[in-house]
Amino acid sequence: MHSKIERNDGKFIRWLTRTSFFVFFFLQLASPGFAQETRKVRMAYSAFSVAFLNVFIAKDAGLFKKHGIDVELIQMAGPLPIAALSAGEIDYLTGFTTGLVAASQGAPLKGVMVTLRKPPFYLVSEPSVQKIEDLAGKRLGVDRIGSLQHLVARLLLKMKGVNPEKVIFTQTGSVSNTVTSLAQGALSAALLSGPHNVVMAQKGYRQIATADELPMSFPTSGLVIHEAKLKADSSRIKTIMRVMLDSIAFSQRESRWMIDYVKDKWKLEPKVAETVYTQWLSTLSADGKINLKDLQEYFDLAYAAKQIPAPVQVASVTDYTLLDQVLAGK
Repeated sequence: MHSKIERNDGKFIRWLTRTSFFVFFFLQLASPGFAQETRKVRMAYSAFSVAFLNVFIAKDAGLFKKHGIDVELIQMAGPLPIAALSAGEIDYLTGFTTGLVAASQGAPLKGVMVTLRKPPFYLVSEPSVQKIEDLAGKRLGVDRIGSLQHLVARLLLKMKGVNPEKVIFTQTGSVSNTVTSLAQGALSAALLSGPHNVVMAQKGYRQIATADELPMSFPTSGLVIHEAKLKADSSRIKTIMRVMLDSIAFSQRESRWMIDYVKDKWKLEPKVAETVYTQWLSTLSADGKINLKDLQEYFDLAYAAKQIPAPVQVASVTDYTLLDQVLAGK
């Protein structure tokens, strides 16, 4: 048992060493004055998507400022945010699933809060595809083979009685590439996040399945931190959690503000923005949690489908202690 842990730790350390060099220069480009901005909280998100809408509104609606936090949001994808958080170059990672997978492989990280109980993912097809069974033998676009999108697409197909092995999964690299490929006819269908699913539906494409149909809960976004900060920086972590909970309450309360915000942020028509907002609202986790049993079921499925390289023991990489204190008013 110990030798396996040591091998995992060694593998992670070697990977971190290789990646940290690139992280340093990425962060310098993102914020040239980094050395002088030590009071800032630095938070990473992976894509310009409604999956991270609660983070965007927390900043733009002044909720971070209300709690005395000067936040810097940094878009980082791939292995960069894991390496940056592990090395202490950023303070928070919002990609919850990504963080827990890395933690299971030896990264010193803990998932402490969930903001979406299910990802806002939608299976959208070209007009000629009448039903999900028609995708057999056709190309289906996802951002990356082995990603959360890829797993959700496979689960949706299987749930609807379609063998995922009979569908040709195509890696596009980004949401914008996926949308372009679908619009140009290079794909017969794609797994899209909001607002792209609504925009494409307005153009005549079909929404044939949604992640909300899946029986288990599993997160896209939340808060992942360096485990060393759980005690050393618990006060600030709890403040960030209060900001996130405030953003959830704000989103539910201020519907008109939210619709206008989504409209302006993604340059949408008012009715499209309202649909995007309504769909996103249904995915929120009101108390910042997902049952650990549900989380374990998701990661077990991901491992069985070979979407992740190693099993994830959710209880060992998730810690709701500080969140429970915040919810109790402490």
